[in-house]
Amino acid sequence: MSEPNNHLGRFNLCWERLLFLCALIAVPAIVSSCGSNTSTTTAPTITASCSPTQVTVLGTSTCTALVIGESSTFVNWSVSGTGNGTINTTSGIYTAPATVPTNNVVTITATSQVQSTLTTTTTVNIQKPTAINTVICADPTTNQSAPTVSSGNQLDCAATTSTGAPVPVNWSVANATNPAITLNTGSISSQGVYTAPLVPPPGQSVSITATSQALATETMSVTATVVFGNKVLSGPYVFSTSGRLPNSNAFWSRVGTFSAGGGTLSGIEDTNQGGSPNTVNNSANNTSPPSPRIFTGSYSIGTDGRGMMQFCEDTNSPCPMGLSATAYFRIAVFSQAQCPPLPAQCPPQPAQMIEFSSPATSSATTTAGGEMLPQDQLVFPANGNLSGTYSFNFFGVSTSATEQSSVGEFKADGFGNISAGTASPPAPGEVDINAGGVLSQLPLAGTSYSIKSNGRGIVTLNGLTFSFYPVSASRAKFIEIDSPASPITAPDSILLGDAYKQQTSSNCGWGLNALNGPTVLETSGASSGIVIADLGSFTALNDGTTGTAGSASIDENNGGTVSSVLGTLSGNYTMDACGKGVLGIGSHSYVFYPISPSDTVLQETTSGLVAHGYLLPSQGGPFANATFSGGYAFRLGGTNAPGAAGLREDFLGQLTADGKGNVTAGSLDLNDFGATQPGVTITSGTYVPTPTVSIRGTMALPLSTTPATTRNLVLYMVSPTIFYALDTDTTGPAIGAIYNQF
Repeated sequence: MSEPNNHLGRFNLCWERLLFLCALIAVPAIVSSCGSNTSTTTAPTITASCSPTQVTVLGTSTCTALVIGESSTFVNWSVSGTGNGTINTTSGIYTAPATVPTNNVVTITATSQVQSTLTTTTTVNIQKPTAINTVICADPTTNQSAPTVSSGNQLDCAATTSTGAPVPVNWSVANATNPAITLNTGSISSQGVYTAPLVPPPGQSVSITATSQALATETMSVTATVVFGNKVLSGPYVFSTSGRLPNSNAFWSRVGTFSAGGGTLSGIEDTNQGGSPNTVNNSANNTSPPSPRIFTGSYSIGTDGRGMMQFCEDTNSPCPMGLSATAYFRIAVFSQAQCPPLPAQCPPQPAQMIEFSSPATSSATTTAGGEMLPQDQLVFPANGNLSGTYSFNFFGVSTSATEQSSVGEFKADGFGNISAGTASPPAPGEVDINAGGVLSQLPLAGTSYSIKSNGRGIVTLNGLTFSFYPVSASRAKFIEIDSPASPITAPDSILLGDAYKQQTSSNCGWGLNALNGPTVLETSGASSGIVIADLGSFTALNDGTTGTAGSASIDENNGGTVSSVLGTLSGNYTMDACGKGVLGIGSHSYVFYPISPSDTVLQETTSGLVAHGYLLPSQGGPFANATFSGGYAFRLGGTNAPGAAGLREDFLGQLTADGKGNVTAGSLDLNDFGATQPGVTITSGTYVPTPTVSIRGTMALPLSTTPATTRNLVLYMVSPTIFYALDTDTTGPAIGAIYNQF
C-alpha cells in the first residue's frame, strides 16, 4: 500500500516547481508593460545645397534637396526677390540674372511637395563675368601678332584678362565692312584657330570676335586683313599662251598642264612656233606625234594677286625661284568662284598670264598672253569625259604665216570617236575657215581621239594633228602639233584654242533662241597685216521666224584708228538646222556656233578681215559706278604702234575701284615686244558709265612709265565680275578682259 503513495508525492512536487519557474519568467514582461502605454516617432527634416555656390551672371548652378521622414522626397524650388535670377521649380537648375543684383547673395528655397511648412534655404553668390581685356590673333609660326593673313593660312586667336589669364569665349568671324556678306570670310574653330579663305573678301578685311561664354554682351573684336598668297594656286591646272617671238616676229603658242602646290609645280606642255624649227617639243624624242615636253617650276603670289612663275623645261630637277629657268611669266589671280565659310570648300582660283623676262633682265624671248584654269581632276584619263557636241574656236597662222581663224563643231561619243560631218544638211562636224581673208566651209572628217593618264589627248581633225588638255568635261584646250618634213619646204599652220561643250538636249536643238537678250561681242584679228580689235553689244530678239540684233554698238581700234558707233547699229541673224549661225551688224558679218544661249564662238567674215572672238550674254546691268567696286585682275594684248608698224605687246595687272568712279590703286607688268617693265604703278584712275549704252563705260589709267602714259579703255559689262576691255589709244589696239578678285 505504501509504494503507490510515495510515487504520488513525487509527482505533486514537480508541478509545484514548474509553476514557480513560469512565474519567474512572466515577471520581467509584467514589469516592462507597466512602464508606458505609447510608441516613439522621428520628425521630418529637409536640407538643400547648390553647386557651384558662386556663379557669374547668366551662369547656372544645380540645386539639390534631401527630405527625410516624409512620404515623398520631391520639392518645389523658388528664388527670393526680383532680379535675382530664375530656377526651374522641379529640376532645381538655377540661372543667374544678366546683371549682379544689389545684394549679390541670392536666397533659394526648397519646399516639400507634401508638406508646405517643411522648407529650407540655401544661397548662391553672383559674381561679375571675367572681362575680356585683350584679343590677339598671332601667326602660329612666329607667335607674333599678325593683322594680315594670306590665302589659306591660319592665325591663332586668344582672349585674355588684364592679367593675361585666358577667358572662356565663343569665336565668330564676319566681313568687316559688311557683316551681311558671308562668303570669302574664312572660318574659325572653337579653339580660336582662324583659317583665311583662298580669295580675300570684299574690302579685304574680316572681323574676328570673342564673346564671353558667361555673358553674351561681353565681347571684343580684332580686324585682320586677308591678302593673296601661294595657297590660292593648288592642284592641277591647264594653261595656254600665244603671241610672237621678238627675234623673228614668228607666231608662238604653248598649251599644257601642271600641278601646283606650296610654290612649286611640275607638268607637261606642247609648244609650237613659226620659223625654223616650226614645232618645238621635247628635243629628246622623235616620236610621231611628238611627245610633250616635261618641266618643273615654281611660283610666288604677292599680296595683290600678282605673281611670278617660271618653268625649267626638259628636266625633272627642282626649279626654285631664283634658279635660272627656260620660261618666265607674270600672272594675276582672279576669282572664279566665291568661297563658302569653310576654306576647304573653296576651289583653287584661275589666273591671267603673260610671258616675261627673268628677274635679272628686262628682255623677254617671247611676247605672249593667255590664262591658266583649274582642272577638274575627274576629267581624265577616261575618254568618256569628252562626250557630246563641242563648239571650237581655233586661231593662229596659216601655212602662209598669215592670220587664220577656224570655228566649228564636232561630236565626241565618249568612246574615243569623233563623228564625221556632212556639209548638207549641216550636222555636228563642220568647220568654217578664214585664212588670210579667204573663206571656206568644210565638213569635219571623222576620226578618233584618246586621252592618256597624264591628262593629254591626241586627235586628228581634217588632217591636222592636235594635242588637247581637258579643263573639264565641258571644255578643253587644243594646240596643233604638226611638224613639216625636213628640210622645210613649207611650214605647217599653227593653231590653238578652246572647245566648249554645247548645252543642248539634242544635236540640232538650237533655233533662233541661240541668241537672246543683251549680248556682248568681242573679236580680234588683222587685215593686211594691221591688227584690228572690236568690242560691242546688241540686243538679240526673235519672233520665231526672224532674229534681230538691235540697239547695237561697236567700238573698233583699227591699227590705232579708233571709231565708235553707239546704240544706232542694227542687224539680223539666222540659224541653220544644227546650230550654225550667221550674224550681220552694220557692215560687219560673222558666223557663230552656240555653246549656251547668247554664249558662242565667233568668226568675223567681213571681206578682207580675219578675226575671231566670242558672243557672251550680258547680265546684271546696267553698268554703274557702284557696279565696279573692289579688286580686279586684267590682261590685254595687242600692238604697240599704229598701222602695220605695230608689234606685239601684252600687259596684265591689278587695280582697285572704290565704286564711286575712281581707281584708287593698281600696278601692271608690261611686255612690249620683248622689252619688259615690271610693277608699273597706276597713279590714279577714273571710270564713267556711258549714258546711252547701258552696259558700256570708259576708263582712264595713268601709268608711271617714262615718259608717263595713260591707257584709255572702253569697257563692256558681261557681268558684275567680268568686263571686256578695248584699248582705244592711237598707239595701237589691245583687247582683253577685267576679272573681279574680291
